[in-house]
Amino acid sequence: MNKLRSALALLALAVIVPAQAGTAQAAKATAEYDKMVAAWKAEVEANRDAVKKIQATEEFKAAQKAKDNAKARELMADVKRPDGKVHGERALQLADQFGDDGLRFLTFAASNFGDKDVAKGIVERLGTKFVKSAAMAELLEKPMGMLAAVGPEAGNALLDKIVAESPHDQVKAWALYWQATTLQRGKPTDEQKAKASKLMATAEKLATGDLADRLAAPRFQQENLQIGMTAPDVVGEDVDGVGFKLSDYRGKVVVMDFWGFW
Repeated sequence: MNKLRSALALLALAVIVPAQAGTAQAAKATAEYDKMVAAWKAEVEANRDAVKKIQATEEFKAAQKAKDNAKARELMADVKRPDGKVHGERALQLADQFGDDGLRFLTFAASNFGDKDVAKGIVERLGTKFVKSAAMAELLEKPMGMLAAVGPEAGNALLDKIVAESPHDQVKAWALYWQATTLQRGKPTDEQKAKASKLMATAEKLATGDLADRLAAPRFQQENLQIGMTAPDVVGEDVDGVGFKLSDYRGKVVVMDFWGFW
């Protein structure tokens, strides 16, 4: 009986210790992530303050008034810019250090640091270590800077790999969306337009949330917002809180101004 109890105790310890280690690892990753983000934001803020300081000088104002761009650039030349390469390389190191918890570092780096070598490092790690992670969806919300930095061949290869290997519909939907968006840039051929349309349709079937709305918008516009069509009804309240409907003004000239705060 004592041997059985000892064996059970050892088994319980074997379960508890890795769990505690995992929790400690996650906490350390969070601390390092917060430190990295704070350091970057401080550098960005310092740059912003330095730019504002120069823009407030009479010399800079005179250069602007004279449309002397060369002088304006000269005055700005000494302003220290945020070093995306240094911060990005640190992000890559932290991503390697924290394994499964490392994706958050790459996500922040992908949308903030803008260095080509860092972008290549991010793409490499995404394709080899994180392609099946559900958290890839967050990174793929703003990947175009990263994809542009590595070039179309490497960028499309990553997106193809995500579509082929990710088990998560939302992640696949984002990858398909960006593939279609890339095809539609510039002056796409009829073949590219057709391919993009198919990719968008597939993505719409997989997507949820804001992405689903984004994907549905062009189709809604095509089916409901063409010249000569009856406008969809809009229901709201005026500045006095009185309810109204767009259809109440049918037959009259109506100007609609959509605005908001972001």
